[in-house]
Amino acid sequence: MDSSIPIFEKPHPKLSVLDWTRNIQRLQNEARLRRFESYELRQRANQLRNETSITTYWDNYTNNELLRDRIFDVQSWREKQRFTRECVRDEIRILKEEKNATELHLESLQLPLMVVSQCISNRDQRVPPELTRDQLGEELNKELHIIENSKRVLTDLCRMGWEKIKELQNVYCRLDREIQNKDETLNLEYYVKDLNRESSNISYQLDPTRIPAESMTEESYVHCIENTIKIANQLMEESKALRESMFKSREQARNQMYAQSQEVEMIMRRRVYDVQRARNEMEWQKYKLETNLEKVDREIEALRAAVADKINPTKLVETRLEIRTRRPVLERVQDKPMRGLIEEYERVHMSMSMLEKKLNDALNTYHGMYNHYQRVIKDLEYKNQALETDRRLIEIRKPLHGPDETNFTRNVGYCHMADELVSE
Repeated sequence: MDSSIPIFEKPHPKLSVLDWTRNIQRLQNEARLRRFESYELRQRANQLRNETSITTYWDNYTNNELLRDRIFDVQSWREKQRFTRECVRDEIRILKEEKNATELHLESLQLPLMVVSQCISNRDQRVPPELTRDQLGEELNKELHIIENSKRVLTDLCRMGWEKIKELQNVYCRLDREIQNKDETLNLEYYVKDLNRESSNISYQLDPTRIPAESMTEESYVHCIENTIKIANQLMEESKALRESMFKSREQARNQMYAQSQEVEMIMRRRVYDVQRARNEMEWQKYKLETNLEKVDREIEALRAAVADKINPTKLVETRLEIRTRRPVLERVQDKPMRGLIEEYERVHMSMSMLEKKLNDALNTYHGMYNHYQRVIKDLEYKNQALETDRRLIEIRKPLHGPDETNFTRNVGYCHMADELVSE
């Protein structure tokens, strides 16, 4: 059928109403599905946003609390190390004072050492007859040994004190360096804790989760700090024991030297008394020998006079006997005068021989006494020289006594008579 309007159909297949309806339904279903997916996406996105926001907030809060705890731990360790550092500094100061006191006492031993050496050298000036190995020499050698032993002990203690001070200074520097490191760490930790999401100096970093070189674990960190404090405490204990040893050695050396000095002073005065008593005995012997020598000399002169007095009687009796031999032969009678002259001759010669023998004995006695007198004079000179030598020790040892200490007070102390004296 012809139409007045031209109709052109598109070159596409036409859908049926059923297909069109199905297409609409399919679009509706797809739109419903997309809306559901959108809803699910929005719900999940909202949940994810909430979860991430909460997680980020609590992570930040937790890390802030961890930073506070870390700051508290670092502050606690810093305070412990500061306290230990102050203790180490005080110990160094006290040990230096103790070491200086020991060095001063060591220097003060030079005077007793010089005095004792001078005393020993002075006693060696005695002549051989008086060069005895007496108790005073033994006590002086003992005093010298005590002084040298005290010097050696105190020198070793001063050297140990110097080494201990060096060790304490090293641990003090180590503590000070660790405290400075903790101060810097605390500044960084405070700076990190104060950062927030609104800070202007935050930015992306390159590999922020990297572990720096030479990092250590928390256990190693705590162990290192505790080890430093332990070393410091151990050194302080050793320093305390060393200070006690210094004080004990000083007091022991002072007491030993004082006791030995008192012993030497007492024995020295006893030795002076013994030498003076021996000198007085020698002077008495000298006086007695001089008296006896004078008596023997007078006796020798008397004997010589007696011998000389027998010369004329001998000549007389011999002359008489010789003249009577000239009598005539018939008159040569052995009469009583002859027998009397012979007896007189024998008695005169016997008397002269006895007097000469006694004179020789007297001369021998005189020479023996004179030789002994010379030995006594020589020994008396030796005694005077030894007495002067021992008395000089008292003057030599005066620097060891105090300026207010007198001989009287020392003698009272030697004799233990302080309680028997009446106080002023």
